[in-house]
Amino acid sequence: MNSDMFARLSGVMLCLAGAAYIADTVLDALAPQISPGLGALVPVFGLVGFPGFWLSLQSRTAIALAAYLLGMLGLAGLVAVTFLGNQVFPDLTPQIAGEVAAVAGPWFLVVGVTFLLSAFLLLRVCWTAGSTNRIGAFLYAVGAIPVSLPPLMPDGLVAFGGVTVGVALLVWGGCSMRAQSMQ
Repeated sequence: MNSDMFARLSGVMLCLAGAAYIADTVLDALAPQISPGLGALVPVFGLVGFPGFWLSLQSRTAIALAAYLLGMLGLAGLVAVTFLGNQVFPDLTPQIAGEVAAVAGPWFLVVGVTFLLSAFLLLRVCWTAGSTNRIGAFLYAVGAIPVSLPPLMPDGLVAFGGVTVGVALLVWGGCSMRAQSMQ
């Protein structure tokens, strides 16, 4: 695969992640009983999409490396968390879901804090990379606050954060695809 195709694929995957996140958040808010659990796909799409985005930033600083590593670790952890939340917990009784959440709670917190730290570091990295990257990074960081710490936030704020992160992913993915089509 050549670098143009890789960058285009990364952009498509970030757009799919953003669209899935927005759709899942809206469906969960409006009709949680029929939500198909699209949220479980978001971190998987992100793991495929973010490497090309990171390469496009062309930042090789220690902060950029830390942001990338924490971002990938956060997304990898979110694969498990979102799978449980979207595919397993809805089918469990409230008591059993609570017991599983109690056992997995420390893991959820570590994953959430890792994701949040990566979003703030990414904001720092993108701030020097250009206006569109700044917009996406600002939205991503703002949305990451309630998304990363849902037990501490009202449901409406978590939903707002999910849509905001989804929009950020669409911004980055769309810009990645547009940049490739202009070359």
